[in-house]
Amino acid sequence: MDYLDVKREDINYSVLYNDTYVLMKNAGKAVADFINERFPDKKNILIICGTGNNAGDGISAASFLKNKNIKIQFIKSFVELKTYEARRAFNELNQNYYNSESLDDNLKNCDIIIDSIFGIGISGNPREPYASVINKINETKKIKISIDVPSGFPYQPMVKADYTITFTDIKENMNKEICGEIVVKDIGIPDNVKKYSGIGDLIYLKTPEHNSHKGMNGTLAIIAGFEFYGSAVISALGAYNTGIDLVKVYTKSLTYQIISSYSPGIIVRDIDKVNIDEILKNNAILIGPGLGTDNDCSILIKKIIDNYNGNIIMDADALKILKPNDVYNKKCIVTPHKMEFKSFYGSDPGENNVIELSKKYKITTVLKGEIDIITNGDDVYYSSGGNARMTMGGTGDLLAGIISGLASRDLSPIRSCIIGTYINKKAGELSYKEKGFYYSIEDMINKIPLILNNKI
Repeated sequence: MDYLDVKREDINYSVLYNDTYVLMKNAGKAVADFINERFPDKKNILIICGTGNNAGDGISAASFLKNKNIKIQFIKSFVELKTYEARRAFNELNQNYYNSESLDDNLKNCDIIIDSIFGIGISGNPREPYASVINKINETKKIKISIDVPSGFPYQPMVKADYTITFTDIKENMNKEICGEIVVKDIGIPDNVKKYSGIGDLIYLKTPEHNSHKGMNGTLAIIAGFEFYGSAVISALGAYNTGIDLVKVYTKSLTYQIISSYSPGIIVRDIDKVNIDEILKNNAILIGPGLGTDNDCSILIKKIIDNYNGNIIMDADALKILKPNDVYNKKCIVTPHKMEFKSFYGSDPGENNVIELSKKYKITTVLKGEIDIITNGDDVYYSSGGNARMTMGGTGDLLAGIISGLASRDLSPIRSCIIGTYINKKAGELSYKEKGFYYSIEDMINKIPLILNNKI
């Protein structure tokens, strides 16, 4: 896990259960249990707190250390606690606290130091007064127990912990050399938070840099609309609304002018008049919506796939003219409904088959349904939500476009799919809330920017 993984779970938990205070209490209990079991004879505990939720974890630990002599040491003033959960933990504890001028004496007179200054997510080296406090902690010979990660991790100065109590899973780059003995504790994050998509997944989307130039924030080629231009338009608009720089639809001359009339932001090219090297330069390629299944089409597409190393997304007709071996060991995403899954993989669309075949062919699969199943064969996620109106034509094309737009923005295939399915279902929910059952695919397309701006 890294900082974004932790933040994702916190946000999704908070949305489902209103806040994360229960998790803070569970974290505090885990720390207290460790101390009570490992050091039953050590009575004097100094808890050194920062201003965020890591401080709240330490304060919560104090409430479970009833048989100990506890001192709560703030580096700054108590009033600077920044989070609701941390303030609530301290108010419920109803215990005296110490400001920085008492630090030296408290360090001398304690048996154990609980480090709850910084958790994961710090950006850059600790500044004063924190840097000096960390150095003083490191100078002592007392037992040092860090909560989640040693404060300062992975920068300097960093607390030289003897033990680190971390939660859910080991964080990225943690090891015994810098964290001491690592103890992983379950603090009760349920599977519907860990395994289901939610608004917290949007944390992985990067905001474009101010000095970025055209093409740096994603370019997508869409090979689509040879027979049914509407599908290509829906996919293209879905991708465009994810905030990528360039969306290029490669289609046949018969549908070229129709598709190009829908949006000035979409570049439309006659595929018979371009060199495939132009297509291969894009960050991702979507193949399939409204494509058709003629033989000339399949020859061209196989040639493109054979020569491409970026993210390939396949939907609709692409799943009829191609087979898993055609994209084996490529960075490929497929987004079938149940019948398309059977056509492409040659197997029934049960969850075990979805996982097994995705692993076998090294493909990331989104099996669309009331609850989407998302897997690369190793990890499995789910996306719930939406409503009955999403059986209308175009929602699958829209999903393929959204996922493709995200995949062109330097996101992993599985992450693109988790976020994409969330956006698609949430767009359906927001459209239903506004217009009832009688909303359109255009309504869903227009909701994408609102979702990405977190205006839900």
